[in-house]
Amino acid sequence: MRRREFIGLLAAIAISPQAVLAQTTKKRPLVGWLYYSESDVVARFLGSLLKGMRELGQIEGRDFEMVYRSANLQVERLPKAAEELVQLNPDIIVAPATLQAVAAKKATDTIPIVVPVLADPVGLGFVASEARPGGNVTGIAPYVKGLPAKQLELAREVVPGARRIGLVDDVNDPKAHPQRREIEATGKELEIKIVPAQVRTAGDIGSAYDALAAGGRRGGHRGAEQHASRFAQTDSGSGSG
Repeated sequence: MRRREFIGLLAAIAISPQAVLAQTTKKRPLVGWLYYSESDVVARFLGSLLKGMRELGQIEGRDFEMVYRSANLQVERLPKAAEELVQLNPDIIVAPATLQAVAAKKATDTIPIVVPVLADPVGLGFVASEARPGGNVTGIAPYVKGLPAKQLELAREVVPGARRIGLVDDVNDPKAHPQRREIEATGKELEIKIVPAQVRTAGDIGSAYDALAAGGRRGGHRGAEQHASRFAQTDSGSGSG
């Protein structure tokens, strides 16, 4: 993602008319942060965000306040954490990734939600359309339609003659579902059978690859790559926001 673009977007919303009105009543704008887990990755991202805000003249504790809610590495905890955050009535909510954005969107249709990594906003119902999004969710969308299909084509080039390709699929990741459907559709066109191996936690990743290898799958397509990376980081003490 482009750090300055995201920080500028956040700052613009934070000093919106609603926030300016709050300032005139001696109340600083409140920025809510909804994250999946506490980790070094989250701390670095948050540090970069606050540094960027300072560069724009917005100082935490002087110009705005921050409030946090975490799911503590429990996916099922995210909806409750989002509801708790909404009850604090922040002027804006930062949802670091699509997983958190889904929970935040279900909790509020009015508070602006900014998402640094926003995947499939139309398919997940965040916006009406890319041309006329509407709604209360905005952010940077790194997912490009057609990219998973290209990745599958690349896998076939790496392993010529492959007819069965494994897919490590993070079922907790909402953005993984449309990517999986695209991969499976492309597989049919290329006469390649896609064999999914589902993962839900960090501990599932190794066994998923072992199962694919034992099944004699040629090649390996890594579905939900960012969240597989999140799981790996969690094992080493890090994690997704």
